[in-house]
Amino acid sequence: MSQPPDREHERQRFASRPFKEQLRDLLSLHKAERRGNAAMMLLITVSICALLYYQRLYQPSTEDIEPIRAQMEAWLASRDSAHRGSTDAVLEQRILPFDPNTIEAEDWQRLGLTAKQAASIMRYRAKGGRFRSKADVKRMYTISPDVYERLQPFILLPDSVARPAVEQLDTRSERHEPTSFAQADRPMASLHEKEPVRKVEVNTADTTALIALPGIGPAFARGIVKYRDGLGGYRSLDQLAEVYVLRDKPEAVARLKELLVVDTLALRRIPLNTCTAEELAAHPYIRWKLAKPIIAYRQQHGPFNDVAAIRSIHLIDEALYRKLAPYLSVE
Repeated sequence: MSQPPDREHERQRFASRPFKEQLRDLLSLHKAERRGNAAMMLLITVSICALLYYQRLYQPSTEDIEPIRAQMEAWLASRDSAHRGSTDAVLEQRILPFDPNTIEAEDWQRLGLTAKQAASIMRYRAKGGRFRSKADVKRMYTISPDVYERLQPFILLPDSVARPAVEQLDTRSERHEPTSFAQADRPMASLHEKEPVRKVEVNTADTTALIALPGIGPAFARGIVKYRDGLGGYRSLDQLAEVYVLRDKPEAVARLKELLVVDTLALRRIPLNTCTAEELAAHPYIRWKLAKPIIAYRQQHGPFNDVAAIRSIHLIDEALYRKLAPYLSVE
């Protein structure tokens, strides 16, 4: 019985042969292997050619696609319509006639409002706001037109309340130029009854509380709150004249001063020794023009000992310092 060849000897003998002979031995194939490789290469080539053809050259006929597309669009439209119809039907089955002056926040949410929207309406009522007609409900910016149209048949209020001729508001479209303070920002509440007005603290009130006041509409309320948040609070009612929507309306500012009060303890102050340039630049009185010099001065001279130290910056004069001081701290 013959012994198997020594594998180590065979390996050494193979390694001692020239490189070309070794490569030829590795690439040498049987006839069947060559046929298999040729068939595989042909299949790969055909697949690549077909892929390139369908990606770059083939143009499908629109006559074949259009009927399928039309059927798909019709199916999607019918599905969406059926879904909306079923949803509206379920919601309407849940709605019972209601008085918006008495229902609670949970009831508003069951009617389709979010928790935030319901809370806004409850704050409006807590500030003394009252719905006297369906039109008053429609004016609430927290209630979208679609939601109002769905709720309108179930509201236990008249469609509108008659007002004396002397107190009629101008009902012209908002596209027209307003000619008076009342026309520029119409009040939400009806004006047919004279009620004592309770002043509102401007630094803590939200837009709903402001809109509840006579003569303050959504545009004025949003402008007052937005500028207040940028300032960190009003230190004086004279700053209302700086609000963008009130800059050219001195009569409106004068009227607002009769309806609002200021609590300076509610001011939000910027810490000079720890704030960033971005936090300073966000303030309407500072912006980037002053934010960078203030930060550079702090880096060069160290922390501020008191707010008055910013007067050493050459861009800050006495008038500007008096405006800025209430909004800065060294804590």
